[in-house]
Order: sequence, then structure tokens, then C-alpha cells
Amino acid sequence: MNFLYEHAPSIGLVFFFSVFVVIAYRAYRPGAKEKLQAHAYIPLSEEN
Repeated sequence: MNFLYEHAPSIGLVFFFSVFVVIAYRAYRPGAKEKLQAHAYIPLSEEN
């Protein structure tokens, strides 16, 4: 358990950086533009 306490900052940095890379990849991949633009107008659409 001492290993975890000593290396927690490095483990957290690697974890959050990898989450950032995955989110950036999903947002900027070539096929995501249409889907993201469709999601951008969800708050403005009226429900029936």
C-alpha cells in the first residue's frame, strides 16, 4: 500500500492524461464532425 501512496501523483497524471487523449481523439476523428454538430443543437430543439 505504501507504493500506491508514493506514486499516486504519477498514477493520477497518467490516468487523467490518457482520459484527455481519448476524449480529444473521439472529438477530432474524421467521422465525428456530423455527430458532434447534431449534438450541438439538442438544447435548441423543441420536443413534441
